[in-house]
Amino acid sequence: MRVVEFTYQKNARDIGGMVTSNGKKVKTGLIFRGGSLAHVSPSDIEKIKSLGITDIVDFRGKEEFEHKPDYKFENVEFHNFPTMKMKEDDKNIQHEDSNLLFFLNDTSQAAQHMMNLYSDSVISDIGKVAYRNFFNLLMQNNKVIYFHCSQGKDRAGLAAYLLEIALGIDPISAREDYLFSNVAMQAKIVQLKNMVKDKNFYNREYEIAMDHVFTARNEYLDQAINSIEKNFGSILNYLEKELGVDIKHLREKYLD
Repeated sequence: MRVVEFTYQKNARDIGGMVTSNGKKVKTGLIFRGGSLAHVSPSDIEKIKSLGITDIVDFRGKEEFEHKPDYKFENVEFHNFPTMKMKEDDKNIQHEDSNLLFFLNDTSQAAQHMMNLYSDSVISDIGKVAYRNFFNLLMQNNKVIYFHCSQGKDRAGLAAYLLEIALGIDPISAREDYLFSNVAMQAKIVQLKNMVKDKNFYNREYEIAMDHVFTARNEYLDQAINSIEKNFGSILNYLEKELGVDIKHLREKYLD
């Protein structure tokens, strides 16, 4: 795993270099994960060019990417694969993290919201279509893909976990990559907290709620895994039968 340094986006990395259970390595420079690219500097634009990115996958909902659209890079194809439908209450929140800050008026629901988000992303019809489209894109030739959601830790985090399991990465290493978002986003989380500390609604309960939504947590990933196993038997069965992933072909394409 190689961290990619962007000016504003701090949770970007190359999945390449990860080692599978049988000792093979994921090819570098082909699949990148991260957060949204709504804010980019001139050096970020040059970095995207230098990485050879051909396609950007955005797992955010329509309201999110329309409010904070990715920068339109030349010769890069954009794909929107939303993993969930935004609730009516969320649509009026004009914020880059609106999908997560819906609990503004009910902080007690933050943890449950995140648990629901993880389950819905993998077992709902819209979620399965999103991840199926993602894997279909991965199997196309001559692609260098950057995939993201808002901060790159939840919906993109699940996509990365599913991909890594499909490639044969052991579950412990795939989980470590998922949790690495907390390291990458540490400064961002502090920044987000400071943005609202001077608001009259800010209190300890609100801070705890922010911790729930702005950190990657084992219990969230477990919720998605348990939902998959309950409904589809196993992650590999989910990948092959529900998402239509040709695991053998995927590994031939991306492993050395």
